[in-house]
Amino acid sequence: MDSSFDIEAFIRQRKQTRVVSDLLYDNASDYLTTLGALIRPQMIFGEYLQGAPRGSGREAQHAFKEFTALYDSTANAEPFRLLQELDVPLELLSTAPRLYPHEYDVRLTPTGKVIRVTSPTRWVVGFDGFSLQRFRHIIKDPNRSTAELLRYVVHYLMLFYCVNRAPGLGRLLLGLRFPVSFEKLDEFGSMPFCVVGSPIRSHLPEQDTILRSTEIAGNDTFEELIDVADIESMDDAVKQRLLKAIAAV
Repeated sequence: MDSSFDIEAFIRQRKQTRVVSDLLYDNASDYLTTLGALIRPQMIFGEYLQGAPRGSGREAQHAFKEFTALYDSTANAEPFRLLQELDVPLELLSTAPRLYPHEYDVRLTPTGKVIRVTSPTRWVVGFDGFSLQRFRHIIKDPNRSTAELLRYVVHYLMLFYCVNRAPGLGRLLLGLRFPVSFEKLDEFGSMPFCVVGSPIRSHLPEQDTILRSTEIAGNDTFEELIDVADIESMDDAVKQRLLKAIAAV
């Protein structure tokens, strides 16, 4: 193990990362809350959702047919193994979007130790009250409630479907420098998730640093780090587009 590990410099970078991440999270959350009206499952699905006003019958029927196909291809497979058909009208307990931590596992070599890593600059979008942490717990629980698992699957698929149908939302967030992407996450099979990024990237240091940090902290978790140099060299996308437009004249 590298004996040159500078714990004071590491702690300082951790503090800087946390400050920047909190600011980015607050900005992204504010933007998402403001733009949340563009995520409109009631308007898309109409009478196929409980309490929703009747929409265009043909459009709502088409949307529900697409959603049912998405549900069948995702929910019937591992790790969910849900055989239940969707009941109509669907019940949505929450339609307010919220950001949840983006996490993944890293196996360190040569120790084989598995570390749960959190990104300070990227978040998974879900509905309020449906945390990814709880979702993971339900999936792994051999005595899980099928009804609760079904609710989580339906709510996350519903959010993905609605965001995917609202390209204007993605363009607006990109203009605010918080790009939206669709990704599959470990432990969730083929389920697609909506992920919000930020203007800067975070990264993992060398494995020796990760191992030393987790040994000192006495746990198996680690947060990616942000470099001040990356903030100082941030590119202005608007400026670049304007310069490109001028150069083309």
